[in-house]
Amino acid sequence: MEEKLKKIQQDFLNKTKDTKTLAQLDELFIALFGKNGQLDELSKQFKDVPKDELKKVGPLFNQIKQQLEISINEKRGTIRKQIYQSLQNEKFEIPSERTGRKEKKGHLHPVTQFEEDIVKLFEKLGFVQTDAPQIDTDYNNFEVLNIPENHPARDLWDTFYIDTTNYKLQTNKLLLRTHTSNAQIRILKNNKPPIRVMTLGRCFRYENADARHEHTFEQFEIVYVDKDVSMTHLQYLSEYFFKSILGKGIQARLRPKYYPFVEPGVGVDASCAFCKGKGCKVCAGTGWLELAGAGMIHPGVLTRGGIDPDQYSGIAWGVGIERMTMLKYGIEDLRSLKSGDLKFLGRF
Repeated sequence: MEEKLKKIQQDFLNKTKDTKTLAQLDELFIALFGKNGQLDELSKQFKDVPKDELKKVGPLFNQIKQQLEISINEKRGTIRKQIYQSLQNEKFEIPSERTGRKEKKGHLHPVTQFEEDIVKLFEKLGFVQTDAPQIDTDYNNFEVLNIPENHPARDLWDTFYIDTTNYKLQTNKLLLRTHTSNAQIRILKNNKPPIRVMTLGRCFRYENADARHEHTFEQFEIVYVDKDVSMTHLQYLSEYFFKSILGKGIQARLRPKYYPFVEPGVGVDASCAFCKGKGCKVCAGTGWLELAGAGMIHPGVLTRGGIDPDQYSGIAWGVGIERMTMLKYGIEDLRSLKSGDLKFLGRF
């Protein structure tokens, strides 16, 4: 019996050493340890072994069984390591003609494309780009811009306020900015006239989503401060923008509009590119789309920014990037831009 055990031991140690694949090793394991395997069959013969010999054979059986199991497990680890290293070193390409699919290359989102275009457009006029935080204080977003406590824009239905109850902060009025105008006070304080600065980024308002509105949207804004800046400059920049982006066929108009941080303020409209001014669901039947808000920077805002309003004047001009993107690419529903529909976005 002892010779049989040692023969099985040596036999399977040699086979384990020569095994090349995990499948072969599994077969070897079953042949040795499985039901009706060699060790199982051998253990059934113990009943015929004399007790004196069994006292010696029993421990030897367990010892050999344990040794063979360790040997197989070590070999399994070695083979797996070899497979892993082989996969790491393996390089292969799948030609598109084999998959039956054409190669698809990624590209910039239409909103991102438009943002790059508008930045390049104003860089030609000497404007430099800056950023402002999307989470800001109530002061920077509202108070410094002449928006009093009871102004509709301060209402909780319009603004996302942040609950700071459990945080030790210098201010308990934090919010998601409602416009890029929160950059104005920083621009005025950090620059000396003449100032030509532009900023863009994400803004947030509590609004119902429809063809023209979203709770999260992108804005672009410029601040231009110098001596003798007037509404003539504002009109020129508006026409320069619309004609450069949308083409000469788009009409623009200025109409009086109230913004607390500019005086006077204007709404800058463009003729609807979808209905050519006849009226449709995109323009709500008016034939016009309000795309920009602008005006002469309020003397109080200039003063808070450290600029003497008696020596300098300035204009603030902001536009909704998604709406401009809709006009440029002929997109009828604002929500399509953030749908994640790659088939739709791949058209641009």
